[in-house]
Amino acid sequence: MISNDNGALQAERDKWRSIQARQKEQASTTAGRQALIRLKQLITENESAFFSALRSDLGKSSVETYASEIAVTLNEIDYLLRHMGKLMGDRRIFLRPGLKAYVGRRPYGSVLIMSPWNYPFQLALLPLAGALAAGNNCFLKPSELSSATSRLIAQLVGKYFDSEQVCVVEGDGQTAAELLKLDWDFIFFTGSERIGSIIAKRAAELGIPSILELGGKCPCIVDAASVNEITARRIVWGKFFNAGQTCVAPDYVLVEKSAAGKLIEEMKAQVVSLYGENPSQAADYGRIIGNNHFSRLKQMLNSGTIAIGGKTDQNTLYIEPTIILNPEENSILMQEEIFGPILPVITWEDKGHLLSYLVKKPSPLTVYAFCRDQELIHSLSSLRSGAFCLNAVLEHVAQVKLPFGGVGSSGYGRYHGRASIESFSWQKTYYSKSQKNDIRLMYPPYQEKHLSLMRRFRKWLP
Repeated sequence: MISNDNGALQAERDKWRSIQARQKEQASTTAGRQALIRLKQLITENESAFFSALRSDLGKSSVETYASEIAVTLNEIDYLLRHMGKLMGDRRIFLRPGLKAYVGRRPYGSVLIMSPWNYPFQLALLPLAGALAAGNNCFLKPSELSSATSRLIAQLVGKYFDSEQVCVVEGDGQTAAELLKLDWDFIFFTGSERIGSIIAKRAAELGIPSILELGGKCPCIVDAASVNEITARRIVWGKFFNAGQTCVAPDYVLVEKSAAGKLIEEMKAQVVSLYGENPSQAADYGRIIGNNHFSRLKQMLNSGTIAIGGKTDQNTLYIEPTIILNPEENSILMQEEIFGPILPVITWEDKGHLLSYLVKKPSPLTVYAFCRDQELIHSLSSLRSGAFCLNAVLEHVAQVKLPFGGVGSSGYGRYHGRASIESFSWQKTYYSKSQKNDIRLMYPPYQEKHLSLMRRFRKWLP
């Protein structure tokens, strides 16, 4: 951990630049492997401390913390340890006699990772694993809103890593602004679209690559034939997991009108099944991150007819799992990403009108569908989005072999597994040619009569 003083940040950054200049161009797989092993030790040796920190920040149970934060990150590390040698290794390219070429992946150098508060462990340490595996040095700026987890990460990183390899900077938005003034080689950001646009502008000024993992309103489309207990359970679980504070949670449900009543009843039953008659007493139901976010969500409760839930307690930052029927399209509930335990349900009758409605929306991270109509499934899967999921919610994000990311307003770039290595490194081509022979026809002055020969042997050019 270092202070958020701008002079200290610049001095630390200059030291990094000097270190980076002395490093060999060839990425050190050994150093990356050792860094991943240390990161894994940091996690496994301090698991109970992370349970406590996440319970303090978000009211998460130990089981939910392990499933959504720790296990996902450990799986990423294990995958990278198994495959990083092959993914980072040089690959020989066979051309023709007299030519030698190979392509290798190289680290960008100094990487700034800015992580959010909703999954403050996973969304900080999982991209960190990818950056380290690719051979980079990393500055990590966790969110000040999840203060207990951020503080713990800062303490432990200082214990397990040299500051030359990983530094954690705690602080608020002003600290983040000061960090952006520094000279980075790569920026990875998870957060809002508003801040993401600032990050993108700064990356463009520096002429460097970046990854933006943003949000958006992920729709969940249900046709009448798919309304049943399983559909309701999966939607309720995905929406109210982490008290709805998940960027890929179903933001609103579009259900075929003839089955809307049945879906509401099924979801009511599943809320009780998962969280009991009084979710405020459920050990597995989380809390809102802070007062500002709580007040914003409470305002959204006035946007329609409440079918389920609606109770709140600001003293404990509790908002009951809530379902709202047919809110006005221009309401705050339908215009902003909800990021909380409020689920609007809208009905549809005509598939053409449904698809027209969805096409006009900004591109989300994920489009969810619980459908049996194959024509509708095909149309929904063709919508512009980071992912399409049929009969499942959230699960694709935890699959280490699947790249994760958005498109358009939901962000750009991919990470997880192989995609992490590919994103946090660049490809360098090495090309060598023998001096024993030199084809004179390559050089001017050119003769028109040689054009036919060139057409015939163009695959061997130059």
